[in-house]
Amino acid sequence: MAATALAAAHAVAYLDAKYRVADDLRLARGMVKARIGLKVNDRRDRNSIYYVFEDAARNRTDADCYVCEGVTLSWTQTQLAVNRLAHYLLAQGLQRGDTIALYLPNKPAYPIIWLACLAIDVVPAFINYNLTGQGLAHCISVAAPKLVLFESDLASAIVDVAPSLDRSAKLVRWVDVFSKTAAGEKGVEGEQVLDEAVLAQMSSERIPDERRNGIKWSSPCCLIYTSGTTGLPKAALTLHGRCATAFQVWTTLNSFGKNTRIYTPMPLYHSTAAILAVGVAWNARATVVIGRKFSATTFWRDVRESRANVVQYVGEVLRYLLARPPSPDDKRHEVRLAYGNGCRPDVWEKFRERFGVQTISEFFASSEGNGSLFNRNGNSLGAGAVGKEGLIVSSFQRNKQVLLRVDPLTEEPARGKDGLAIRANVNEPGELVIQIDNSSPYQAFAGYHNNPSATDKKILRSVLARGDTYFRTGDLLRRDGDGHWYFADRLGDTFRWKSENVSTADVAEKLGQVVDEANVYGVLVPSHEGRAGCAAIPLSSGQQVDFAALGAHVQRTLPKYAQP
Repeated sequence: MAATALAAAHAVAYLDAKYRVADDLRLARGMVKARIGLKVNDRRDRNSIYYVFEDAARNRTDADCYVCEGVTLSWTQTQLAVNRLAHYLLAQGLQRGDTIALYLPNKPAYPIIWLACLAIDVVPAFINYNLTGQGLAHCISVAAPKLVLFESDLASAIVDVAPSLDRSAKLVRWVDVFSKTAAGEKGVEGEQVLDEAVLAQMSSERIPDERRNGIKWSSPCCLIYTSGTTGLPKAALTLHGRCATAFQVWTTLNSFGKNTRIYTPMPLYHSTAAILAVGVAWNARATVVIGRKFSATTFWRDVRESRANVVQYVGEVLRYLLARPPSPDDKRHEVRLAYGNGCRPDVWEKFRERFGVQTISEFFASSEGNGSLFNRNGNSLGAGAVGKEGLIVSSFQRNKQVLLRVDPLTEEPARGKDGLAIRANVNEPGELVIQIDNSSPYQAFAGYHNNPSATDKKILRSVLARGDTYFRTGDLLRRDGDGHWYFADRLGDTFRWKSENVSTADVAEKLGQVVDEANVYGVLVPSHEGRAGCAAIPLSSGQQVDFAALGAHVQRTLPKYAQP
């Protein structure tokens, strides 16, 4: 009898692992919670994700909210800091719907500034702090901000681009305990200084609900930049409804709660850290441990010291950790789950075995996209997949997230005699497209801020039926017979390196300022994720290149991850 019961238990476990019933139900439960929450909040005029944080702060009070390099802020301390900063921003004359540009490195001030903006219905644009020169000026200008809030340590970059910015935008230098450069050093003409002394003079009173009344789920809560296939980055409109859905689904899928402590050294200007760490923690009422910058040398030390039990990764982070010499301390931590995107199949099991992290929760999504894939994985079945659909999810996702056969010459979806797109076969790489439903908080495609042309280029029409519309991810994936989705490659003139998307057109344009012509592309490098930048420079007979000058120009005009 016992042997029969044991065999039955093993059979059930195998079938669940194969068909993912438990994970499908977990995902479905998260979606149902999100849908109910959105409807309730809409009726109560509480569509702003600000209330997710505020409700948590009211409940968690003295518990840890943010931890960074030994500095800890409780939820109450964070709430008071948010209130003071919100009053400061109001004093600058910001109106509802205005944008500000946020140019800061990882630190607790980042989510505090975002929350202050949410409190007064102002939209922050998250600027990549690695950008300088033309790229930085472009990203700031695209947002059309009324105010540029920049880190004191990054003031020199703002000095360089200030002449090209809209002179009506106020320039505010942020100085706090993490800043190494004091106010007054490398100053920008006309700047204001915002430090603890200034904030201490501001009111800590709560911002009234009237400032947030009327916000819809389709209203933007921030701008997050994504690389452009024809050059400079585009600002993706990130909506309250989409974020609220992601918060709830991710919390439920990964069983996050008040005892969860998430360590993320990933850049807060990306949606992975901003939405799926900071925002999810508001919903789960969890603690976020902010790493200033990823370091393979100090990663596990920081995890242990902060008592983190969940870690976040992007791209080659897990490979870098594996490349470190083995240590007796490799499994001396409390981490139960690692989550993120870009963990390659050859790293997956090695990471789990060496560091004893039982669950890897991989996902596939994009900043501007209207869908996602999930693979919460606790065993070798499906290791390396970016998503997994069991019987339940696949039954209602069949026409929502589709792989299309791609013409290898044009890189456009192939179409049949009826003019409609052709689905890719099982295990055949195809472009992932996602059905657009702008009446749905989780299937809407908002597009890019002040860029209707770029928005339209991401929409594919008449895909499975005349007149339907789908969002083009620009990524090739394949799906096996068991419902596992695997990333294959990127389409178009971009490649991914160091967890960042790089535009070949942008790099070629920068090189073209020194040489007559440059052909830029990404090349595969063994034991590395993505593709490394490579530039081919044609030379006519007798022509020479001043490589010292070219190298200096590249370092000055391109962030490190985009330099060939």
